Amino acid sequence: MQLLLRIRLLLLIMIQLLLYLNKSTCKLSCGVKDKIDSSNELPTLTLSVKESQDKKHGGGRRVAAVVGAAGAALVIIVIVVIIYICLRRYRRFKRQTSDSASSVPSQAVEMGRINSSQYVNAFSPHYMQNTRLLTISELEQATGNFSQSNIIGEGRFGFVYKGLLRDGSFVAIKRRMFALTRDFIPEVKQIAQIHHIHVVKLIGYYEDSYQQLLVYEYLSNGNVGNHLYDDEGLPIGKLDLQRRVSIALGASKGLDHLHGLVPPMIHTNFSTINVLLDENFTAKVSDYGFCKLQTKVDQAGSSSNVDYFHDPELRLSENYSEQSDVYSFGVFLLELISGFEVHNKNMSQPDENIIFQAKYSSVMDEFIDMTLGEEERVAARRMMKLALLCVDAILRRPSMAHIVQELERIQRDIAPLYSEINEEIGVVTLGSELFQ
Repeated sequence: MQLLLRIRLLLLIMIQLLLYLNKSTCKLSCGVKDKIDSSNELPTLTLSVKESQDKKHGGGRRVAAVVGAAGAALVIIVIVVIIYICLRRYRRFKRQTSDSASSVPSQAVEMGRINSSQYVNAFSPHYMQNTRLLTISELEQATGNFSQSNIIGEGRFGFVYKGLLRDGSFVAIKRRMFALTRDFIPEVKQIAQIHHIHVVKLIGYYEDSYQQLLVYEYLSNGNVGNHLYDDEGLPIGKLDLQRRVSIALGASKGLDHLHGLVPPMIHTNFSTINVLLDENFTAKVSDYGFCKLQTKVDQAGSSSNVDYFHDPELRLSENYSEQSDVYSFGVFLLELISGFEVHNKNMSQPDENIIFQAKYSSVMDEFIDMTLGEEERVAARRMMKLALLCVDAILRRPSMAHIVQELERIQRDIAPLYSEINEEIGVVTLGSELFQ
């Protein structure tokens, strides 16, 4: 629109200039013609001085008229060239705009394409980041009609099923029935915006009048507790300290990312069973983003361990803060260090737990997992001190950012120990002379 206005302005200027030049040229030519017509005498070889001067002035005017006409013609040519260039650019811009508009499919077309696999985008890409609204038929097919054999867990949102979508991807499907929340879609919008390597990714969702489902990426190694202790909560010694520090660091980064959002997202339900591991043992925080949901289903699906991860200084759910998650993370660290479940078979009394043991243990080494090597215990003591700060009074607890930094330092300090072990193993593994 602005380009068209500029072109019109140039045309008006050109027309005004032409009229002015035409008028000036007419005056000059008419003056010369009148002067010639008024003189009835033929020119002679002998001219007076005055006549000679008149001729000079008349000749100068004619030269000026010619120069002015040439200049006007040059100006006209320049203006025409400018207008031509502007028109070409305008046409090119208009063509590009129409091409780009035609290349972006309309919502109806895009939904039609996605419907071929029976899911649609419910919100704009800014909010949903490829999070999909799946059909109940696809979710039933993925889980064998929600067969009990496909149940892999139970949490505050309800049962968790392992499923296989039509595109060949494995997923974890959380299903809540009957006790639904009005804030489901707003919560889904919020969770869909969260993307971090140490946070479990939301893939899709579904909602109808009696059930709500969340579809997450599936992590093949389950939760950390499966690799720390058995069904009775006793250590099994599967993880060395290097892997435990790596898991703790990944989980701390996931929580720190949630706390760094604007506004901060408080987990409110962080525990060992909510730290999942992929095939490479990369730790990812799950079960986040539903802090407003406090229903009977939440409590029915919760393990007794969750109570021990709950900050004892909290009185009301509205008092949750980043420091509440820090307390829960401290309990998680104590499980990693000791190898025991927070409340295990050795705890005969309900109020006994590893938090109490860690705080009042006279010998720190007695608390550390006995399956760890002697050199690993030095770093384990540092982790235990950090864990005790996390479960201290709320004003003394560190931030998640500080916890991340401390765990990174511990990881750097123990790296040479494991690099030496790997080098020794490598020499034996690659020693082809042994087979000669």
